[in-house]
Amino acid sequence: MAPVAAVHTVDAWLDLLAQRPSAVVSRDGAVVVDLGLHNARKHLAIGRQDQWKLGATAHDRTGAVVVGRTASLDIPLDGDLSPAMHPGDEDRPGLAMALTLHTLVPKQSVTVLWNERVLAHLSLSEGWERRTLSLPSDLVRPGDNRLRLHFRRTGPWEDLPSVAAIVQHVTVGTHAQITQPPPESERPAYRAEPELDGATRLHLMGGTALAYYVVPPPRSKLRIAARGHGAIDVRVSRTSDHAEGRPATVLLDEPLRPTEHKSDIDLTGWGSVPVRIEIRVRGSGDDTVATLSKLGIILPRTMPVDRAPRKPRDIVVMSVEGFRGDALLPDRAPPLPNIEALMERSLVFERAYALSPQAVPSHAAWLSSVTPPVHLTVRGTFVADGQKLMPEVLARAGYFKVVMTANEYLNHERGLWQGFDSMRILGDLSEDEHAEAVITAGLDSLRSRRQRWFLLANVSDPQAPYDPPRDLLRDVEIPPGAPLPHHTKLWVSRVRLGKTVPDAAQLQYIRRLYRGELQVVDRALGALQAGLEEAERADDAIVVLFGVHGEEFFEHGGAGHDRTLHEESIHVLLVIHAPGVLSPRRVSTPVDLLDVAPTLADLVGAAAPDIWQGESLLALGDDPQPPARLVVAYLGDGSRAGIVGNYKIIMDAGGNERFYDLETDPGEQTDRLADGGVAVRVVRTALGWQIEHEQSWRRARWGTGANLRPAFALDLGM
Repeated sequence: MAPVAAVHTVDAWLDLLAQRPSAVVSRDGAVVVDLGLHNARKHLAIGRQDQWKLGATAHDRTGAVVVGRTASLDIPLDGDLSPAMHPGDEDRPGLAMALTLHTLVPKQSVTVLWNERVLAHLSLSEGWERRTLSLPSDLVRPGDNRLRLHFRRTGPWEDLPSVAAIVQHVTVGTHAQITQPPPESERPAYRAEPELDGATRLHLMGGTALAYYVVPPPRSKLRIAARGHGAIDVRVSRTSDHAEGRPATVLLDEPLRPTEHKSDIDLTGWGSVPVRIEIRVRGSGDDTVATLSKLGIILPRTMPVDRAPRKPRDIVVMSVEGFRGDALLPDRAPPLPNIEALMERSLVFERAYALSPQAVPSHAAWLSSVTPPVHLTVRGTFVADGQKLMPEVLARAGYFKVVMTANEYLNHERGLWQGFDSMRILGDLSEDEHAEAVITAGLDSLRSRRQRWFLLANVSDPQAPYDPPRDLLRDVEIPPGAPLPHHTKLWVSRVRLGKTVPDAAQLQYIRRLYRGELQVVDRALGALQAGLEEAERADDAIVVLFGVHGEEFFEHGGAGHDRTLHEESIHVLLVIHAPGVLSPRRVSTPVDLLDVAPTLADLVGAAAPDIWQGESLLALGDDPQPPARLVVAYLGDGSRAGIVGNYKIIMDAGGNERFYDLETDPGEQTDRLADGGVAVRVVRTALGWQIEHEQSWRRARWGTGANLRPAFALDLGM
């Protein structure tokens, strides 16, 4: 926010009580997946959640019904169950697994696969069974392991036409733990008790542990306030510890007291690293229980008190198709002086993400603050009439609303003009459709309007053909085999078809043409600023600049955009300039364009519709070290990309995943899924929750999958 006299200090960073749906549960040292509970969804393979029907009851027990023949779970082996700590040999068995299941069709058999290698073929009887299997050391790995059950037969059950079995529990532990007889009756691992003040108390039973997978910030602490009977300990470990078989570090080990005791545990040595934090309650009596009133990561930091006035202001949004997030890196040339000057006086989200590499779904997402699977444009078709777009919200505040676009697909037929008073597509009949013409036409349509303005100026210069004015290309020479500028759209097609494989000189040339198109956009931004000054509206106008999607230059064998979810396609910049309201600042936390409309509504004092799924970014902009957030991007075939901090999973239409560490591998060249450890679980869990509930997700109430708010667990009965 703009500089203010008053500041306040906050210390809450991540409420682990609210993250309990994401915590992995252990009992007596063994990981237990209770498929009768909704919180088991954190173990369902993302993209394959529909293989299970959780919370189903059959044959007097509750579990998950396998829908179809195959179902998969992801189960972490880390902490005390790290495979390197249990190598297994003839004299000392290693890890093992128990399956508790009941077939729902006669003459059933199942093939059990572990990390896609066959572990066993089992014939099933007609009743409940607990089948135990050893896990050979050459099949297990530290971190997430994929269990897949493939059944031979299916049949109808209740309202489902094709099911195979119901699975109650999957338990993984040491051979000694698994071969012990299971308890005759099991208490729940924990019980959440909502308080009248909105807080939650968590009663964690004896012999139970909760493992949280997080990336704590530097200089943070773990705050825990507990009372009860028995003892409690806190252990922390990294991916490298799990890989090398090192025991977790014990940070707290003390008896529980009848009266509440608070501890602040220093996490300085674990900052900025993905870690597993385990909270364990020990004791043998039936009354062993820990009651936790506080459990969370704290980080004291100072933030300004938000006293900025909320009032109607002119809003100009310049959306740029093909504007990559790395376009403003210091080594890029020629310079873009108007864009760089705007960034110097604005709130800049350096790691913003488009919700799609395709223009129509991306536009629809930011205008409606609804994700592509909900607003129905994930296949580039139309926005459902039930959505409420940003200009419709501003109509109640008396704005005159104009859309001026160089993209003919940003149109009425696709539902993207809802709420606008004046609409125009440039480019017909040899009309100039370049960025400066779009800006000029937009300003001309508003000059006579005395009410507040809302202008959406959508430009598409930085996408093929890359054909900037010749005065911007005086230093450019065409290398052998490279296309003329006006033929670069054909070049993109040939690259996509594999008919052209560009060499380094050609790619450098194409990138220089692209840079020339960004210079065109830069000139247009200068014209916009001059036009606002001429109209005497520059002093309090809100100016927003962002990329609608990125552009590929053979980083992963492609060109253009709209086909992949790699960084070059979806990483964009988001710049918000609000004089007197927002102070200049760079924010490196990933955000996405879903939050643009709620942020603008917040800035001008308009109420955001309940249907909007995004939330205002103003509080995030004030926070010097905000908690991690999950951002998601979509393709129409069902592919998803999920990003939490520097970690990213790309899931294709078939549910196959790739994992990247963007800090060490910003070009996404090395898939680290097999050895990503804690970080894989961080992203998988967050993405899984959001995919499962994407139709009803509201960030203002639930947060994101990486930083759940208390209402998420309460609303879903967890």
